[in-house]
Amino acid sequence: MDEIKEALPVRIAWIGPMPSNGGGAGGVSSQLLKELDRLGIEVDCFVPGHPNSIPEHLGSLEHIRFICGPSSWQWGKWYSRNRLLSFITGQIANLRAENRLAFQLLRLHQTRSYDVVYQFSHIEFSALKRFRSKLPPIVLHPSVHAQGELRWHKAEDHLSKASESFVMRFGARIMLTVRSVIQKRHIRYPDLILGLSQNFAQDVMEDYRVPSRKLKILPNPIDLDYYSPESPPHVRRRLVILFVSRIAVRKGVEMVVELSHRLDDLKDDVEIKVVGEKSQWSDYKGLLQNLNLRIAKYVGEIGLKDGGMRGIYRQSDILVQPSHYEPFGLTVAEALASGIPVVVSDKVGAGEGVHELACRRFHDGQMEEFEHAVRILVNDLQDERKRVDIRTIARQECERLYCGEVIASRLMEYLTSCGVSSNSTDSETVSPLQLHQLEG
Repeated sequence: MDEIKEALPVRIAWIGPMPSNGGGAGGVSSQLLKELDRLGIEVDCFVPGHPNSIPEHLGSLEHIRFICGPSSWQWGKWYSRNRLLSFITGQIANLRAENRLAFQLLRLHQTRSYDVVYQFSHIEFSALKRFRSKLPPIVLHPSVHAQGELRWHKAEDHLSKASESFVMRFGARIMLTVRSVIQKRHIRYPDLILGLSQNFAQDVMEDYRVPSRKLKILPNPIDLDYYSPESPPHVRRRLVILFVSRIAVRKGVEMVVELSHRLDDLKDDVEIKVVGEKSQWSDYKGLLQNLNLRIAKYVGEIGLKDGGMRGIYRQSDILVQPSHYEPFGLTVAEALASGIPVVVSDKVGAGEGVHELACRRFHDGQMEEFEHAVRILVNDLQDERKRVDIRTIARQECERLYCGEVIASRLMEYLTSCGVSSNSTDSETVSPLQLHQLEG
């Protein structure tokens, strides 16, 4: 480790969403930044949003500095009157904020060079693409790609019609199509692309024609202190099967509904809980009207007052994630960290490489395999000895695969392998006059 630290780049320009205390990309950002600070890495974070939005615990980190780009975008305006419109206009507002931040990044780079630019979460590049020759190597770490979502938006047209208006479906289709075209062009700018899983890397390589030599694998880290097994574990009369997800396209909502009917004979032994809300541009909640209420119930979103996600995991025994496209799947890794075994499709990135006792995988879309895997796991968990072993292995596998310290160290290895240290002085310089002309 000492040899690795000596080779680590000392200054990173980070571009991504505002970190948060919750889940999603914001929560992953917070976890990564804490680990990079622990490694002593100097990071300037260029994030759209107001400084007041920075989580308090990140503001006190020794090596992390935030450069914020406030936006005038607000809820309750004409451009945010519905979910789809607010998503589109919010993305545009963030892009404009990132354009302004890109100029600040270039100014700071000219004053004191960065060793690497690291863009987290999204593929689209802002004004940085205009400065490509004036910057150090760029590493991209996306959470999703539009072509993957577009593919399933088309394939599930028959499902979306059950819940969504024509306007919403048409608007989402146009938005995803445009983003796919833009991403296919922009993805050629980074020097290295980090995929959250093998499946995701393969999809990006095929959909956007990315050379395999530019792709490496780096999953998301999990907060192992926050997500931990219940101690002592509560033994419930009925095992709780948890499905927590956006109730939206490509998440396998229809398979969970079907599962609730197929497991009707187990209604005295298991309960299915469906947790989550529609996304900003996809709404499959209409499908939940067909849930078998003798065994399943939809509980909506889980707030902090309910104990948050940590609380819901500790009230569950199995997590299912039958997604048709899932670059990673944070809920899967969080469940494992909580000692909860999972049943996932082979398209769920977080299930890759996990011990088969803790992660039961089935071929995407195969309902019979899904049902069989759930029944076998239910049977295993009814045996006290097996239950203890399975829960222990689930936690150990998350520690092995998704420990924040390990993920951050691997990230730094990838950044150095990109030639960061040796190439940081090779970028072109730009005069104040040229920068002013670019801004104009």
